[in-house]
Amino acid sequence: MGARTIRKRDASVRRKQEALTIWKIAGIIAFPLVAASILVSIDIRSDLSELESAGAETVGWSELASWKEAPGRVRMIGYMMDGYQPSRDGATVDMFVLLPEAGQLLHAAHRIPNQMVEVRPSRPVIFRYREMVWAVGMLNRTFGVPETARRRSP
Repeated sequence: MGARTIRKRDASVRRKQEALTIWKIAGIIAFPLVAASILVSIDIRSDLSELESAGAETVGWSELASWKEAPGRVRMIGYMMDGYQPSRDGATVDMFVLLPEAGQLLHAAHRIPNQMVEVRPSRPVIFRYREMVWAVGMLNRTFGVPETARRRSP
């Protein structure tokens, strides 16, 4: 039987392999973080929750929680979100929810009860998810569970 010579590995080769392994691990960790932050920054939209009224007819989101009276016809700006049932983009809807923030691709908008405005247009409109829209009409304050949700509960 023949004998084999066992060579000791060169230390520089081992250091290169260790450095390559560390860079691979760092890349695996950093890539999803960088990709998520890029997606969120591309998809960012203004938060309207601190918006105040600009005129007698316009209602700001910061005043909505303390709104007591029904002033008649008002205007509000916000983001169009689906109502109590999901709607696809481009569908015609007869109700949608107006919110002060649109959320991001990776994080849905918060649906805070005192910052949600249920919009019921006089005729069906085309639904555009997270699009900034103006809503004009009568502002009525409601409390409790909406009638459609009440009918669905057991």
